[in-house]
Amino acid sequence: MPSRAHSTEALVLKRHNIGEADRVVTLLVRDQGKVACLAKGVRKLTSSRAASLEPGNVIKCQLISTRSMPLLTQATLVSDCSPIRGSLAKLRQLSQVLEMIELLFVEEELDDTLYQTIIKIRRQIVSPQPTPASVTAQLEQLLVELGYQHPSETKYQNLNEYVSALADKPLKSWSYLHVKR
Repeated sequence: MPSRAHSTEALVLKRHNIGEADRVVTLLVRDQGKVACLAKGVRKLTSSRAASLEPGNVIKCQLISTRSMPLLTQATLVSDCSPIRGSLAKLRQLSQVLEMIELLFVEEELDDTLYQTIIKIRRQIVSPQPTPASVTAQLEQLLVELGYQHPSETKYQNLNEYVSALADKPLKSWSYLHVKR
């Protein structure tokens, strides 16, 4: 009988609250792809997992398979994104990249090279001196590796428009954080 518990590394893509103390967390798991899991009791004041489950953090987690949604029982922080918390521009860039990744990936097995590319993009954004051109180039390369056309060969003006068209859904982070001039 196969084990129901699975320990792995994951990138936290997004989270939303349900009930009084629980949270649904969407993870990009190294060997399973995108996974939405239930973190029970994580919103309680005594929860040791709450800080680890912020979007952009890389965690080591234990997931237990259930009939409906996997349960996240343990989460240990591997790499956090707290250095960028003081910069709105970096937070905006990270939230856009996380949303793009969440829209582009489906719940299936993930190639390790793709996971490493995503972690590299995240690491560049969190670094003290990120270069937006480099992050954009890596995102374009990621799209090509996923089997999509290179953004320069399309009719779209920028990467946000292209990903929105691919997902058939507008990016929320852009509309919330875009400052009109």
